Amino acid sequence: MGKVGAKISIIVPVYKAENVIQKCINSILAQSYRNFEVILVDDGSPDGSGKIIDSAHVRSSKVIAVHKENGGPSSAAIKGVEYASGDYIMFIDGDDWIEPDMLEEMALHITGCNAEVICSNYIIDKEKKDRHGNITVSSVPVKMPAPSGEYTGDRLKSELLNELIGHEKRPIFLSRCFKLYSADIVKNNLKYVDASIRMGDDVNMITPILLDAKRIFVMKDAFFYHYVFYSTSIVHSYDPGLYDNCVRLRSKLSEILELKHVPNANEKARYEFLYLFFLVIKSELRRPLKEAFESNKRIRELCKIENTSDLLTDNPDKICDVANKLMVPILRRPSIINMTFARAVFGIQKILKA
Repeated sequence: MGKVGAKISIIVPVYKAENVIQKCINSILAQSYRNFEVILVDDGSPDGSGKIIDSAHVRSSKVIAVHKENGGPSSAAIKGVEYASGDYIMFIDGDDWIEPDMLEEMALHITGCNAEVICSNYIIDKEKKDRHGNITVSSVPVKMPAPSGEYTGDRLKSELLNELIGHEKRPIFLSRCFKLYSADIVKNNLKYVDASIRMGDDVNMITPILLDAKRIFVMKDAFFYHYVFYSTSIVHSYDPGLYDNCVRLRSKLSEILELKHVPNANEKARYEFLYLFFLVIKSELRRPLKEAFESNKRIRELCKIENTSDLLTDNPDKICDVANKLMVPILRRPSIINMTFARAVFGIQKILKA
């Protein structure tokens, strides 16, 4: 079915990636599908990442090296799109890497439609160091929840787009990575991106793109993208600005859903915020034990501000995720007992995963 000769622009935001970016670059340049360009965007990296991408540009005519002041992953992705000349666009994080047949296999499913998205699955690579300093990598394949196949028309709307926002379990992962997009659908929706949003930036960028899609194809058994897990990621560590970030994301999502004429836009954005708020509470619980008093106080304040008990009651979805279930008693009643219990469970989990 593929459109023969379609050019693919691969955009890689790079920040503090001097130890891993070369592996990412090598995996892209090794692709069996050869009609591509790779745009490496140095997002004001203070380490040696900039020199590495400049060197890659010198060695390969397929590489475009771009340097900018630090503005976050979304701003780097947007800058990369400005340089893209391809018919299709793909995003790869600078600390991840891809299998050599990824572009070739995904290109088989493009049609030339100017509003289509091809989705693959991905693999989580988690490094673990033993007491002797030996490193082993465990790899876990993660499959897209939606059944494989083509989605257009009413099926696209009912099975995918209506379930994107406001649900704990989405049919499509809202990551900009491991997907192939028509260039037009990306460029036409960058106006909705708030580059100040750091946590949930993928959700902000990808939601309007998917809502505009006329065709989405979900690949079967397509595990090409390696997501490298780091415990220091913003998702897995304490972030004091996370709540304010999530409030901005809620506002932006509400705006996007309304402008895209999605039914019950504010309600969907409100339910989406519940799952964002779970992340906020988890972040607070990851603070050092000596800060437990301040953490408990902050959690109580936030639960009061957001009236979380009513938010839980109004939410039509059943909470299924184990970690989220652990947060439910806190949102209903942020007592010291509930917060201490959850903090203890997270502490045990951290020890077991170490």
